[in-house]
Amino acid sequence: MLSLVTAFIENVRVITSEAYVSMAASSAIQMVFGNYNKELYDEYSLLAYGGYDGIGISDLELELTEVINKNLECKPEKSLKAYSNLYRLGDILCEIGDFYMLDEDEVFLEQISDYIVTSVIDNVKEFVTNGNKGSIKKGLFDEAIKYEDGGYKIDDVNNSDNSDNVSEKNNDTLSEEDSDKKLKNDCAGGNPIKAFKNLINNGLLSLVCDVSKVSEFKIETTEYISKKEDSGDNNSSVAKFFKSLLENDGSQGLNQDQLLKEAEAGSNANKLKYIHYAQSVLSSYIDSKYNTVHYGLEYLIAGKETEKQNLTYIVRRLLVIRTLINLTYVSTNTSFQSKSLVTATMIAGFTGIAPVITGMQWLILTILAFEEACIDVTALLDGRKVPLIKSPANFKMKYEEICSVSYNFFKAKCKVYQKADTNKISKDISYKQYLLLLELCVSKEKIKNRIIDIIQFDLRTRFNQTFEFCDCICAAECKANYNIPYSYSYISKRNVQDANRYVTTSYSYITRVWN
Repeated sequence: MLSLVTAFIENVRVITSEAYVSMAASSAIQMVFGNYNKELYDEYSLLAYGGYDGIGISDLELELTEVINKNLECKPEKSLKAYSNLYRLGDILCEIGDFYMLDEDEVFLEQISDYIVTSVIDNVKEFVTNGNKGSIKKGLFDEAIKYEDGGYKIDDVNNSDNSDNVSEKNNDTLSEEDSDKKLKNDCAGGNPIKAFKNLINNGLLSLVCDVSKVSEFKIETTEYISKKEDSGDNNSSVAKFFKSLLENDGSQGLNQDQLLKEAEAGSNANKLKYIHYAQSVLSSYIDSKYNTVHYGLEYLIAGKETEKQNLTYIVRRLLVIRTLINLTYVSTNTSFQSKSLVTATMIAGFTGIAPVITGMQWLILTILAFEEACIDVTALLDGRKVPLIKSPANFKMKYEEICSVSYNFFKAKCKVYQKADTNKISKDISYKQYLLLLELCVSKEKIKNRIIDIIQFDLRTRFNQTFEFCDCICAAECKANYNIPYSYSYISKRNVQDANRYVTTSYSYITRVWN
């Protein structure tokens, strides 16, 4: 009877010890995970343990062991001994089994989803409409390039078989001085091609914003970035410049319709979550408030090393898009067509070769469309909205102004556009909406990696240089091993091994990780 009673008491002690250790481990893991990375949460609304000073899984195990030991040594008021003395627990050791890091897709997306649910989601109206697609005739540009490179000369034309096609009026124009005289009386006010060459000498960025105020901050990244720079625009001739602009980086034929198609083809729910999160926590060129990285949204799209390179990448693409849109209108405007033909004839009419004159006409029309695009992009970078499609009512360039443009000219012209208001939905489009379109054309993996790059670089710069995004722990399953010696273990040595027991507990900042 005595053996039965003592065995029963011993069994109760062992069984209840499991519940007692489970309670201690459960509260311990909650307490430890309560020590989350405060800067990461305050700045980017992401919950994770560690990620700085080399804190990792081993540190989590040690901290859990320490807290569990403290919990087990609890001594209630007026009690003679702590509860741990009752159970005689010893050899407490925690082991982390399964765990999840913040950079894992499932975990990162879960936290972003929670952020989206709790944040105010802006309503964005469909802002891309179907319209006539402008096209660039490469053959005409080739003729213009040949002309600008000196491929057609007066003497060559007079001695060629094409001399029969030269009109009497063009035959009278035998000198460059006479040609310049006529150009002075032209409604364009000069030679638009010569004027445009001077305009693009300082680079595209100088046309649409104050370059002196552009950040040249270098971003430290984990993503592989090719050291090969984008090929610069060929400024040796205007025609070559436009061919380079439209062909480099796969930009040829780029327009809003194509962007939308690519976005629809490559988008999915997870990418949209990443993009929405980035739009909420990262800044862009038009934002006055930012952390370490100013052009964060631009970096998502471009992925370049410096902020200036990222902004230049975006400006280049916006100029291509807007030039093609504007060229659609310019090429159908009878007034622009007739005036550009007069100018082209004055410039290259002495050749008497129709494709050359037509090529020069298209080049002049493209210059006009590009200059209107500069007004559009300047307005976008000034926080304004521009019309999707141009019409006589909203086309700002006058043909007579084609040779008198500059950044200050574009800046003054763009003032007519209204400032972008996020609370109002309009048919016009803003800079951030263009960034959204361009982000949709970037792969989900690149968007995710670049968000991580910015968060990691920002927190390292402002708070702790040891921060590692990939070391942030978001969920862990803990196995707490302990030893509870039996009261009669001395009777049989076989019972000693039975004194080793364990309990498991887990904690997660997210809800849909554990099966």
